[in-house]
Amino acid sequence: MITLGTAFMIRNQDSKWGNANVNKLFSFGEFTATIDGTSNFSVWELLLFILIGCLGGLIGACFNAGNEHLTIWRMKKVNFSKKKRVLEVLVMSVLVTTLSFVMPLLWNRCTELPTDMQDWTNQEKDLVNHLVPFYCVPGKEYNEVASLFFCEADVAIRQLFHFRETGETDSSTFSSAALFLFFIPYITLASLVYGIAVPSGLFVPSLLSGAAFGRLFGHLLHKLDHTSGTFADSGTYALMGAAAVLGGMARMTISLTVILLEATGNMQYVLPLMMTLMAARFNGNVFNEGLYDIHIHLKHIPFLEPEVPTIAERHEIVAGQVMSTEVKCLRPVERVGIVYDLLKNVSHGNFPIVDTASSGTLYGTASRSMLCTLLQRRAFGQPHDVNNGHYHSHQDGSVDYAELLGPKRLSPLVQWDTIERVYPRYPTIDDVELRPGDRNCWLDLRPYANTAPYTINETASIQRTYRLFRTLGLRFLCVVNHNNQVVGIITRVDLLPESLADSIMRGRNAHMQHNNGLA
Repeated sequence: MITLGTAFMIRNQDSKWGNANVNKLFSFGEFTATIDGTSNFSVWELLLFILIGCLGGLIGACFNAGNEHLTIWRMKKVNFSKKKRVLEVLVMSVLVTTLSFVMPLLWNRCTELPTDMQDWTNQEKDLVNHLVPFYCVPGKEYNEVASLFFCEADVAIRQLFHFRETGETDSSTFSSAALFLFFIPYITLASLVYGIAVPSGLFVPSLLSGAAFGRLFGHLLHKLDHTSGTFADSGTYALMGAAAVLGGMARMTISLTVILLEATGNMQYVLPLMMTLMAARFNGNVFNEGLYDIHIHLKHIPFLEPEVPTIAERHEIVAGQVMSTEVKCLRPVERVGIVYDLLKNVSHGNFPIVDTASSGTLYGTASRSMLCTLLQRRAFGQPHDVNNGHYHSHQDGSVDYAELLGPKRLSPLVQWDTIERVYPRYPTIDDVELRPGDRNCWLDLRPYANTAPYTINETASIQRTYRLFRTLGLRFLCVVNHNNQVVGIITRVDLLPESLADSIMRGRNAHMQHNNGLA
């Protein structure tokens, strides 16, 4: 909403923010070209749309593969240095600017502006005014390649979508050679630029390059046909090409169908868009994953897929085999020094709280942000509060811990709204400064603990564990035994296919060592 409002204000500053010109915002224009109220494509052309989808999936796979190898190179050679990242941005800026200027120069041909426009819509007539006369006679001629490179992206997309061409007899606003000369460099630059240190975008470049590819496909079909009306308008093929390349890159189907359908505003394109996007997705998945999934894996983000990994379906794995057994736990009432050292030495986001007075049963969990806030606000009781109380001390001066767990609160209470007031900028352990003598103070975690955390038994299947973890959107899952004692903890990383494979190998090695020991 803020982004749209900002763009709305900037785009309408020439009218001094009076009458708003909504047409200046990104739009695909009106898709209303119909013949006698029927759709402007034939049923048999759905096969051609599927073919465009397959080609778009192949183009998207090449796009993703090239960007993946380039991203791996960036991670090794560029991303570790800020100076190199800035230098890369400068180099890519020069490269994009140079190619965008050189390609129209290489075209070096001027095309006459359309004159016979009696039956053209106002939308098409307005788009004619955006054609660029690069080294041509203004008002009479235009440069086809320059009109695609130099126009704003939304204007170029609307030109490819709405300039009519239904047969060989119609005037062609963009020739096949011009579309090819634009499509290849533009999509190559889009693949090179994505991943640099400044936002570059994927949605609009994929749409624009795909629209050029689709219009080129439709233009070639019209060249094969010597009559008008056999094939749909080239703008329809441009729309399908835009969907195909975008779907081949992102591998999304339902969401892209809805987005493109809303942008066109014409329900006649529901079935063609669905079939094109499905073909692009299936054909692209033969070669590699979607670009977003590729970058998730390259950055080692523990993303859980909707379906349980196949390795978990093939093997009988339980939660106890994949959990991490080195669990850092706290007690309901803990020394400040112990909490401080724990937060300093480990980077975990949550810690189980176990009741050592009752054989280590799970009492609850405490988040890192909450512990840091309590330490920063010095919400702990002084040692004399315990020593002067009715607690029995041992000969070494220590206090019987079981007596600390009485109804009396051992530290001042911090209201929950005070803890959450600083969200999301919680204090870190580096913001905490302990005074001399604070390490022996007591921190009572009972008022703040989550006493009903999600848990799973160590004998539960990995399928159940995976679905519970992903359905609830958990960050961690405590693993307990039949006595409700914490025996391990599971995080997202433990449920990735690679981690599950390692757990299986560890189990096999342990089984072999056990058999060798028996022998």
